[in-house]
Amino acid sequence: MFERLKRWLLPATPARPDAAARNVAAPPAPRPVSNGSPATLVIDVRSEREFQATAIEHAINVPLPQLAHRIGEIVTDKATPLVLYCASGARSGGGCQMLKQLGYTKVTNAGGLYAAAERLQREVRR
Repeated sequence: MFERLKRWLLPATPARPDAAARNVAAPPAPRPVSNGSPATLVIDVRSEREFQATAIEHAINVPLPQLAHRIGEIVTDKATPLVLYCASGARSGGGCQMLKQLGYTKVTNAGGLYAAAERLQREVRR
């Protein structure tokens, strides 16, 4: 049993260099989005530790347990486009449902880190 546990706890493989992710020395401070801002805000709902290891450039870290309490300080306009991601898409899916219940209208689940990075990279090319 302990051998299986040790294998499960082995460090993750390094990030794929072709994905638009980078190592983050310190998480960026959340910047409030003004009313009427057309810019999309990318929110990482993983833990602070996960975020510090690897994150999408310009993403704001708001761990899922804090999302409902902190979203009002970060986004003042409930029509601001929000893209959430996590490690697999499960936490970001729950975050999207939570934000929709709070009245945010343009919320998208980008899935896991690498899927989100690829999706955002494709959207930037358009």
